[in-house]
Amino acid sequence: MTLSVIAKKAHIKSSKKKTVPAVFIVTGKIADDINKKHIQPLLEGLSHLDVDVIGDDYRDINKAISDSDIIVLLDKNEEILKLAWSQGVVPVTQAFNRDIQDYNPNTESGNAFIYKNVDKWEIFAAVVRALETHKFPYDWKFIKRSCMKLA
Repeated sequence: MTLSVIAKKAHIKSSKKKTVPAVFIVTGKIADDINKKHIQPLLEGLSHLDVDVIGDDYRDINKAISDSDIIVLLDKNEEILKLAWSQGVVPVTQAFNRDIQDYNPNTESGNAFIYKNVDKWEIFAAVVRALETHKFPYDWKFIKRSCMKLA
């Protein structure tokens, strides 16, 4: 499955009883070898979700972000991060900005789910943490509010 095929996948209409979060992946200008080694297997692992992918063409990014619950940032783009935060979309990203704090459910603090290296397993683990947190409405509302405070 190629990125262009996945990028054309239609979004599931959002509803109040949505149980499966919409995930938006921003690959940016990552190298082809990283794409093949890490991103393609990640997409296969997330194939049961509503996943949309965008490369470095950010023309329709506002709509894609507003339709998402979780954004996976592979590109260290502060503008996209702040846009996501402003719309209450929770990022899965590296800690490239001092405002990015890994979510800790025990202390109910943080505004993102952090992975350290661009590696399919680290990114997948961070996405799974986000998906599991999404199942708890109180925690998810808290993390969304934490995101929106930084926008």
